Amino acid sequence: MADWNLAFDYAAGFFLLLILLWYVNDKKIPLRSHRAFLVLVVNAYVSTVLEVAATLMARNMEAVGYNGFFVVMTLQNLAMNVLPITFTFYILQLAHIDIFRNQKLHNFFKYSIWAHVIICALNFKFHWFFVFEDGLFQVKPAGFLEYVIDGLMLTLCAQVLVKSKRRFLYIKMIPLLFTIVCTIGAAVLQLRFYIPALNLMQATICMTLYYYQQNTGMVTDVVTKQFNRRFMGEYLRSKYLEHREFAVIVIAMDDFKFVNKTYGVETGDNLLYQVGNYLEKLDVYQTVFRFGSDQFCIVLNKKVKNMGEVAEMIQERFHHPWYSETQTAIMMSASICCIECPREAEDYGELIEVMDYSMTLAKKTRRGRITKASEIELDKIRQEKAIEKAIKEAIDKDELQVYYQPIFSVSKGVYNSAEALVRLHNDELGWISPEDFIPIAEKNGLILEMGEMILEKVCRFIRDFKLSETTVEYIEVNISPVQLIQLNFADRVKHILEKYGVKPEQINIEITETATMNSVATVNSNINELVDYGISFSLDDYGSGNANIDYINKMPFKIIKIDKFIIWDSFKNSKAGITLEYTIGMLNALELYIVAEGVENEEMKQRLADFGCHYMQGWYYSKAVPANEFMQLLGAQ
Repeated sequence: MADWNLAFDYAAGFFLLLILLWYVNDKKIPLRSHRAFLVLVVNAYVSTVLEVAATLMARNMEAVGYNGFFVVMTLQNLAMNVLPITFTFYILQLAHIDIFRNQKLHNFFKYSIWAHVIICALNFKFHWFFVFEDGLFQVKPAGFLEYVIDGLMLTLCAQVLVKSKRRFLYIKMIPLLFTIVCTIGAAVLQLRFYIPALNLMQATICMTLYYYQQNTGMVTDVVTKQFNRRFMGEYLRSKYLEHREFAVIVIAMDDFKFVNKTYGVETGDNLLYQVGNYLEKLDVYQTVFRFGSDQFCIVLNKKVKNMGEVAEMIQERFHHPWYSETQTAIMMSASICCIECPREAEDYGELIEVMDYSMTLAKKTRRGRITKASEIELDKIRQEKAIEKAIKEAIDKDELQVYYQPIFSVSKGVYNSAEALVRLHNDELGWISPEDFIPIAEKNGLILEMGEMILEKVCRFIRDFKLSETTVEYIEVNISPVQLIQLNFADRVKHILEKYGVKPEQINIEITETATMNSVATVNSNINELVDYGISFSLDDYGSGNANIDYINKMPFKIIKIDKFIIWDSFKNSKAGITLEYTIGMLNALELYIVAEGVENEEMKQRLADFGCHYMQGWYYSKAVPANEFMQLLGAQ
């Protein structure tokens, strides 16, 4: 040992000291793993300093005395053997595993530390850990026990990394696993071949961990110098995993785009920095994040009860001007929302939903004021989330059901078509109304996969039940505006029809007037391509919106379906009845086929037929039924 080259240890000490300086000067990451990393670096630094001291004392044994050297050497071995424990603790914190809540892990750490301390303490008397004779370091049986404990710690690290890899959101797995292999290799070199590389390797590992896991540049917003949204997700997830109560305050600056356009982006960035700096310096125990382009989020770590006071303090500041670099006074208002967690949001996903919903509502109805999530219909958000989950499960398990409501031909006296209607049943929610789940599916993009699935089921029904041999000429399929604006929509429809051998004239696509309001060029292209292919189009719910004759003339509709509420109203109000009669006459003059929806009795049927309606649809004939029941209706007509 006296002959060891200390260059490795000097380099290790320099690197570790450099990391400590960086750590002190950097923005503190408010996670347990960040504090655990500090413990790891300090442990590695102490081990390095003690190894240098022990080596120098070994070279001057006569001057310092054997007992003094033996004490330093024992402390150095204790520090070195505690390193795997601090490293493992750090990995567990990265994985958000609380050893104080896990009794087995807690006991494992506690007994491992005590074992190291007792072995080192009793080594002064029994020399059962190591001895130093003739300038050589020799390990005794108790020393091998310590190495077994260290090996178990590193094995636990590897298991945690593999089993909890999904929790490592912004770290990289390979560097962490690589550090374990390097630690074992360096330990073998030092203990077996007396090459003092362990401390240098530990320093290198700490540098690697600092770069990949503790680097504040990866979690800080460039403009405001506050934590960014990605790190906010990591931080809040850790809060939930640690079962802590906390409060979230979202601050959205109203009309910030106007500030950017009027004063310039640089001035806007400067104001964002000022707001972030102000929020960071509030006299409360908080963490500040830049949540969006013009939004900040404050997480109050303690005293949830003072959330309202903090929000009022922030609102008061926005009643006063902010100043640009040229000292131009700029007034900005802010909409503020307060959320108590986990009472008002049980997990991070739900919290984001509540935040988005709350801020949207606040900007619409409580602009520039404070909104509390407790005042908002959070049950509505939770219900939407439950329905969204039900839709996803139904799509994944192919449990969406298609029912068929027959449409009666007045001239032929038979059912000549049917409207395909999707039905959704969930074990927890029961039957869910299309009026509830269709808008949610459209908002989340699930309608694309759902729409294709429904069309496939309809085409399979047409093929398997040989509808071409019945009185049914075509099936009407409702298409969402979200589907129509897809560039490849027409190609997808044609592909599905060809897959099941369904003729284009056996499908009629129903759209509402809102379907053509966005992405007009794409929508028109899809519609015209499908019309050329042979598919007909219907305008659904005519009379319920703003559709006019010009709109009908421009679009290639073959069928107009009159909204059931218009029809029902015509039987209650004489003026509405006259309006309906002339509307039907006008549509007939335009040579369009007319479907009357909501027909419920013989009187309605007869009167609508007299007005000139070609087809009838409603409960007078049948409600929407499954495929087998629909075929029974056809057979019984």
